[in-house]
This record gives sequence, C-alpha cells and structure tokens, in this order.
Amino acid sequence: MNKYTLVLVALFSFSAHAWDMSDLKDESLSPFTTTARNVLYVGGALTLGVLIFEDSIVDPTQSEFVNDKPLGSFSKFGDLAGQMIPNALYSIGMSLDGYTGNKLGYSRAIGMIKATAYASAVTTAIKYTVREPRPNSNARNSFPSGHATTAFAFAGFVYEEHGWQWGVPALAMASFVGASRINDNYHYLHDVLAGATIGLAYGIGISKIDKLKRDASGEKDAGLTIVPLYDGNIKGLALIKYF
Repeated sequence: MNKYTLVLVALFSFSAHAWDMSDLKDESLSPFTTTARNVLYVGGALTLGVLIFEDSIVDPTQSEFVNDKPLGSFSKFGDLAGQMIPNALYSIGMSLDGYTGNKLGYSRAIGMIKATAYASAVTTAIKYTVREPRPNSNARNSFPSGHATTAFAFAGFVYEEHGWQWGVPALAMASFVGASRINDNYHYLHDVLAGATIGLAYGIGISKIDKLKRDASGEKDAGLTIVPLYDGNIKGLALIKYF
C-alpha cells in the first residue's frame, strides 16, 4: 500500500507544483551540506557504537522486546505509521492548503514527498548492498529499517517546518514505529537507529533547503502568526498576517 499511496500523493501534488529536477544535487546532499549533518554524526556514532557492543546491547534488547512484547497489540499501529501513511496524509493536507491560497502549502507538500523519497532511496540502496538477514527470517533486507526511515523523515520535516509543538509528537510517533519493529522481531536495534538517522537527516535537510529557496523568493505563510510583544510599558501578543 505504501508505494501506491506515495505515488498518488505525488501525482496529486505535482499537478499544482512541479518538482524542479535541477535541484537534485543540492537536495540529495542536504544531509551533508546543512545543519542536518549533526544528525548524521550523532546517529552514525550511535549506530556504530551499538554494532561494536552488539553482544551486550543488541542481543539483550532484542530478546527482551521479542519475549516480553512490551507494545503488545499496539505494535500494529507502529507498522501502519511506518508505511508512509502520515507522510501521505501530510502531503495531501498541505496540497489542499495550497489550493485554498496558501502557496506555502504546495512547497511543504512537495518537501515531504522529497524527504521521504530521498531517504527511502538511500535506505533501499543500503539494504541491498549490506544484505543483512532479518531476525525473523532469511530475507536479507534488514539493515536499515525502512519503516523507521520514512517515519523519521516525516518527523524531521514536521519539526523543521512547524516547530516543537508538532515536531515533538511527530518524533514520539516515529520512535514508536522504531520500537514496534523490534517488538515484532522484524528488525534489530541498529537497523532502527540507522533508518532513523537517514530519515531524520533528510527530513531536516530538505526542509532547510526549501526554507532557503522560500526566503530567496520572499514566499510567506498566508496564515496568522502570534508573536510576543514587549516595548517598554507595552506587553502583550501581536497577530501578524502575510498577504
């Protein structure tokens, strides 16, 4: 379902806002050329550290999750959330926002699709290069986790575009997706960490690139913005609306 959902969203969004392929290089390298590189450094170090201490970290974690099933039947929601459904719903919602007159909606819809697509492509390439067996089968596509990749691409992009109010819940959801993959014995801890690193780096990186373009073009959100106001004896809130 996830592949077809993303294709439908892409077609829906592209009808109003074309994907500029001339930006392919900048976008594909955004995890390295923007502040998203910090995610790569930290996430890469964590993944490597977990692999080095596999016997004392990965194996006990796997056994605990698989045997105790701490997420119980709720893990099925993690499986669904990792199938690009939140990514698709976000892109549809932002496209509809664009149709109502907010140009920023189009940019965000395409940005989410790009972040998900780039992150998924990198994860898929690594999967079929490393070819690590899954913990529950002989399928050699365990590292990195695709579910974690798309979930954290969603979370990273939402955090950058909408701030911590929406970003923190999105990151919590993505973390739940990652935990569900270990809970259901589809992935190891290092698979999830690697997928999360790739997804988060592209979610943040693509948003950073898009913001630079929007700043250069003067594109603003048509919605209301509330900002604190303090000037001597005047204290309160100000409403700002861009036209």
